[in-house]
Amino acid sequence: MPTKFERLIGDYCLRQGVLIPSGFARLTPSRYAIIRTHLTPPKLIAKTWFKTADVVYYIEHFLLSELGGKLSQSIRILDFQEGVELSYTGMKRLDKIGTFSISDETKND
Repeated sequence: MPTKFERLIGDYCLRQGVLIPSGFARLTPSRYAIIRTHLTPPKLIAKTWFKTADVVYYIEHFLLSELGGKLSQSIRILDFQEGVELSYTGMKRLDKIGTFSISDETKND
């Protein structure tokens, strides 16, 4: 049976036309996810994170070197627990920049 975050992220991606990689859900999905919006179609990064520090580490060690100054236009950082979108602001910080709709009709997890 899919976990709560696997359902939430999967449903969101299907509604938004985001490609879900085959490696998604290999590890238990967690609350923070990153979508690469510069790709066609946009693609979910298979790894998800529980702590913002881990999201920042991934951005700084993998995405920033690849995307550089185009980082903010190339990714969306989503918190599927709170329904907020975050932005990497440098200096090891993520700031809230908006909200998005999440739905979980089966809140039994």
